[in-house]
Amino acid sequence: MNRTQSRFWLATVFLSGLILAGIFLAPFLQEKNPAWSAFIYHLFSSVCHQKAERCFFWLGRPLAVCSRCLGFYAGFFISALSYPLWPRRLVHRLESRPSLILVAAGPMILDATGGLLGLWWTPLGLRLASGALWAAFLPVFWFRALAELKRTRKSETDQ
Repeated sequence: MNRTQSRFWLATVFLSGLILAGIFLAPFLQEKNPAWSAFIYHLFSSVCHQKAERCFFWLGRPLAVCSRCLGFYAGFFISALSYPLWPRRLVHRLESRPSLILVAAGPMILDATGGLLGLWWTPLGLRLASGALWAAFLPVFWFRALAELKRTRKSETDQ
């Protein structure tokens, strides 16, 4: 990993870790600082329905996102964190198959569709797992996109 790639990786891990921490910070701050807690819940409300029956609870309060969204954030963070340990051959194989994002999203889409149609109710753990499975593939394409953006900007400045 070169210096630029290391910077992208550190920034990604830091920001995704910060977002993940915020999910747990909202219920933690509820009694100590209700205004900050409400602010964090409000931030996440723009990306998640936050239905209590679909959320894990911590300290007697729901997390700032539902179990599936928690899977997204946790899956992305863990995958990004471990990314430098992935064999280059695996990364190249995944990069050459962007359709894998759709395949990985399959269980999540099937589950969400069945839930919307009222065919079943999925336990929180499976919702978490389906979100994490999909998000685990995203860092491969995220880092590739950042590298491509860097190359594009460099070639524009060289002209």
